[in-house]
Amino acid sequence: MIGVGDPIPDVQVWRSTSETVGLRQLAGKSSYLLLSYLFDWSSTCTNELSQLNSRRDELLATGVTPYGISRDSPWSHVAWQQALDIEVPLLSDWTGEAVRSLEIVQEFRGLPDVARRAAFVVDGEGIIRGAWRYGASETSDFDMLVESARSLS
Repeated sequence: MIGVGDPIPDVQVWRSTSETVGLRQLAGKSSYLLLSYLFDWSSTCTNELSQLNSRRDELLATGVTPYGISRDSPWSHVAWQQALDIEVPLLSDWTGEAVRSLEIVQEFRGLPDVARRAAFVVDGEGIIRGAWRYGASETSDFDMLVESARSLS
């Protein structure tokens, strides 16, 4: 997994069903938290994204924009966001280019190129300032992620 001090890979992901954005381009707008998870609709990921959504305002107050990312399609993201009332933007790595570039790819239950659960805090210049990897059934330590976001201000 790439880590602290590395530039975020310059890869394109889907921001919506009709628009792509580069991970490096996101940094030009503000610092951000990129939370990688396995699948929309799974119980652990639902819990984790609900926690991220509940900490969204706290992260935004530090100047850090939270994003979720998985290999799910942008259409799945839209349905999941509506079902859970998630306000955090979800990015679709439909091609798998981002998870491979971030070195967080895994085979999961026979499915190739699934995203590992990971988190990256990226500064406004596109440099990774925090990087964590979690087990498939673990959720992110949001207290630590918010503290890392605060350290950028």
